[in-house]
Amino acid sequence: MSILCEAGKPMLDFRDLTPPEIIDAVQAAGGTPHQGQRVARAVLRGGVQSVEELPVAGRLRQALSGRFRISSLGVEAHRLSKDGSGKFLYRLADGERVEGVLIPDRRRNTLCVSTQLGCRSGCAFCLSGSQGLIRNLLPAEMLGQIHAASRVSGTEIHNLVLMGSGEPLDNFENVKRFVQSATHRFGLNLSPRKITVSTSGIIPVIQRMPTEMPVSLAVSLNAPNDELRSRLMPINRKYPLQDLMNALRYYGRNGRRVFIEYILFLGVNDAPVHASALADLLQDLTCVVNLIRFNRYPGARFEPSSEDAVRVFQKILLDRGLVSVVRDSRGADIMAACGQLRAAKDPVPG
Repeated sequence: MSILCEAGKPMLDFRDLTPPEIIDAVQAAGGTPHQGQRVARAVLRGGVQSVEELPVAGRLRQALSGRFRISSLGVEAHRLSKDGSGKFLYRLADGERVEGVLIPDRRRNTLCVSTQLGCRSGCAFCLSGSQGLIRNLLPAEMLGQIHAASRVSGTEIHNLVLMGSGEPLDNFENVKRFVQSATHRFGLNLSPRKITVSTSGIIPVIQRMPTEMPVSLAVSLNAPNDELRSRLMPINRKYPLQDLMNALRYYGRNGRRVFIEYILFLGVNDAPVHASALADLLQDLTCVVNLIRFNRYPGARFEPSSEDAVRVFQKILLDRGLVSVVRDSRGADIMAACGQLRAAKDPVPG
């Protein structure tokens, strides 16, 4: 249900606005640019929970309270993995739920952020998209995941990976606004290099990223040819591999490095012939290939490749001059690893 202001129009959520928009809104309500900057920092960095708490004079607060609200997410469940990762079940204002993961290490904490409820991509191996797309998340709901995770865990978030539930580039306008608030000096003030957006390969939006959202790009590839990739990832039928490679070369033309995510499935895409074909495909692309063993979940159609097969696969890539890293999956024991997140109206077990 929409919250209405006195004029009967829906109230705007301050956390759906970018810092320049917040500054403009404060000035329109009679404030100064400096007051607008203070409001933007207070709202977007999570220090206040309501308009009544804003660090401005009472008359200005009153003017803003009739037009704006400040949303937050509830945390319905928080589970810790034996490896230290934490999975959050966030409760949204409309009763929907979405998951996210906090991945700590010795020097930095990385939050895996969801961008949609469900996903329309339909990848054969991913639990997150098994329900299809329910709806897009708003910038405030993405920002709310950061505030909620930091509040519950008591830790600072240093890096963001948009690799939770959803296809970020299918929700590009909302994701772009979220990134603007995350990177602006009056927002979260994160470096764009600290934010990674993962995509299944929506070419027209990848081509917009260098100028509109210059953050790190990760592409879920998972196959070295169109026949196999189309079976694993239906989006390949619309955006085939050679077209995708051309878009990635365009993205990387100014020295930007692309992260290639390659999930290894037993007997499907993990043979030496697949590694050689992948090396051919990526030979002129500046990239890092992240190899990830498939993470099981109940009802999955696939099994993870053996550790020996992963090592052989990686060696072939390294021998061909590619940078390749075997990524450990964090949080698999609590269904918090890559491909295991989901969104649901009912509490999610595991």
